[in-house]
This record gives sequence, C-alpha cells and structure tokens, in this order.
Amino acid sequence: MRLKIAKESLLNVLSLVMGAVERRHTINILSNVKIQATEQALIITGSDSEVELVASTQLTDGACLQAGETTVPARKLMDICKSLPNTALVDLQITEDQRCILKSGNSRFVLGTLAAEDYPLLNHDRNQGTSVQVTERELKRLFEKTAFAMAVQDVRFYLTGTLLEIEDQSLRAVTTDGHRLALCETQAQSDTAQLMQAIVPRKAVGELQRLLSTEDHQLNLMIGRELLNVTINIANREKEQGGIQVRFSTKLIDGKFPDYRRVIPRGGDKQAVIAHDVFKQSLQRVSILSNEKLRGVFLHFNPDSLQLRANNPEQDEAIEDLAIQYSNASLEMSFNAQYILDVLNVLDGDDLTMIMTEATQSVLVQDPTHSDQTYVVMPMRV
Repeated sequence: MRLKIAKESLLNVLSLVMGAVERRHTINILSNVKIQATEQALIITGSDSEVELVASTQLTDGACLQAGETTVPARKLMDICKSLPNTALVDLQITEDQRCILKSGNSRFVLGTLAAEDYPLLNHDRNQGTSVQVTERELKRLFEKTAFAMAVQDVRFYLTGTLLEIEDQSLRAVTTDGHRLALCETQAQSDTAQLMQAIVPRKAVGELQRLLSTEDHQLNLMIGRELLNVTINIANREKEQGGIQVRFSTKLIDGKFPDYRRVIPRGGDKQAVIAHDVFKQSLQRVSILSNEKLRGVFLHFNPDSLQLRANNPEQDEAIEDLAIQYSNASLEMSFNAQYILDVLNVLDGDDLTMIMTEATQSVLVQDPTHSDQTYVVMPMRV
C-alpha cells in the first residue's frame, strides 16, 4: 500500500475515529487504526470492540499509488500528523516486511503494523432493525439535554447509558442515576408502531455528541437488538476537499431500564416560578460554603421569596434571598447543589418552574416554554 495525501486531509479523517480507540487495550490491535486505501477512497476504522467508527473520504486522482490495507498505532500516527507543518504532504507506504514508513519533507518515521485481517469488527447487518428518521440537530439536542444524569459507575449497569425510546412518532431520551432524572423528546419518523427501547452506552453518547452537527440534515438510525448504526456526513473544512462520511456503530446495553414514568411526580400542589439566571448565580455563590463532599444547600420557600442557605463543618455559612413567584405554604428542602445546577445548565428559558409536594418527595423542574423537557431531582435526607 502507498498513499500520498495532504497532512490536513489525513488528520481530518483520522481525528474522527480516534474517540473509539483506547490508549491501552487488552487486545493490542485495538490500539491501532485500520487504514484502507483504494484508488477512489481512504477509509480509516477505529474501535474498542464496543464502539466502532469508520471514516471515509474521496481521494484525488493519483493519491493512491498502491491499494492495500494495514493497521498502525493510532496515537503515534495522530501525534506525528499533528507535529507536521500545516501544508505538509504525507507519503505513507507499507513495505514488504509489513512496516509502515511515513515520509514528509525531511522527516521519516517507521511504525510497526499488525495484519488488517486480524482487526476485529462489529458483526452487524445495517439493514436489520427498526429504522428511525430524525434530524442531526434534534438528536444532538436530545443527548445534550439529558447526558448529565447518566450514572458514571453503578452496579446497575443499565443506568450508565441513555435510554432511547420510540413511541407514536416520537423519539425520547431518558437518563437517571437514581438521584435525578432527565427526559427530552422530539418528533421522529419510524417504521414501527410499537414501543421500542434501546440503551446506548455512555461512551457512545459522548461520541455521537461530538460527531453530530446542529444542521437539519436527516439521519437514519438503525436500531437492532444488539447494535445501533447511523451514518453521518461531515463537511470538510477545506472547501476544495470532499466531505467525510462516518459510519457509527455501537453495542447496546443489554438490560431493563427502570420504568421512568413512575419516577416522574404527578399532582404537585406547590409551584414556584424562579428567574433562571438569578437562581443559577445565587446557587453557585451559596454552594461555595456547602459541605465539600455532600454539596448540600437548603431551599426555604416562603410566599414570594426563596432563601438559599449552606453551611459546612468549619462553621462557615452562606445565606441569600431571592424574589420568586410562590403563593403556597412555607416549605424547606435540601438538595445537592450540583444536581440542581446540572439541570439549570441545560435549561434555556428565562424562567423555570419547580413543582413540589412535600420536603421528602421528588421535585419536578421544567422550563415553561419547553414542554418537551422534564427533570426530576430527589431531595437530600437531612
């Protein structure tokens, strides 16, 4: 295999698959990327056996001097490409003794390779499963508005991902770590009328957020029993170069997501309307003096006012009063400040509503102008 390509073109394709490559993997070859060169295209694959990214771009005439395929160390290749001048031309060649020689200007690098046929790929049929059509912008929004509530490490492994639920031409994303819950939904088209659920792993969600744009390009999600597949077209920053196509695949989490509908509180009889930015800034200030481990902040609701209070074992205390819209009986609750701030960070409206029943029950947090977003936060036990 031999390929002559502009450094920026190679780097653009390579950078799109690097998120799937683990720095240290128990399977050595998965620390490599698979490179395939044909007369028409350059195809680079990165995988960790759970998430697989395949990026391809069209080659200019004469760029491929000899078609072939191999695998090379991903991080080393990436670092070499980054270190070259922006206008550099890369001459990448695989020798008969299966070494990768990369030349550019006066520089020459020799990398070890592993056989391309040994590179493990996810076994999938992209035409099997439920087809869901949704725009890039909306799919990205679903993940951005809910990803914060995924569990990081939990024996309940099904909580470490995002539930995608297709129902009645709607696509819904739900996350929970047992302390808070986030839900966001959008319109979508599906080839099934039945309720369908799939749990997408945390790493896959992060990669999709990185790859998806805010354009209204239509995507076709193919959701099977074990895999989710989607193809994303990415415009190249270099106008004279063609775009890059990324085929994204991930294994789904095999587990039963809890019935989130039972967690969403209904019939709350106490409602407060609070200015978003003022509340966020006050909460950030008061939480400075909260217990560093528990991050607890007291919220004391009184008619037309809210008092935020925090203290810690060092006897420090912070108190701040806000004017709000609230006309019910006085109520004091304690929350992990970060849990509330995480919700505030994804709400876009000028105001938010907090709907409550009693001090020990979950609180429903919503943006009155965005009914497609719902957040639930559990209070702390004092």
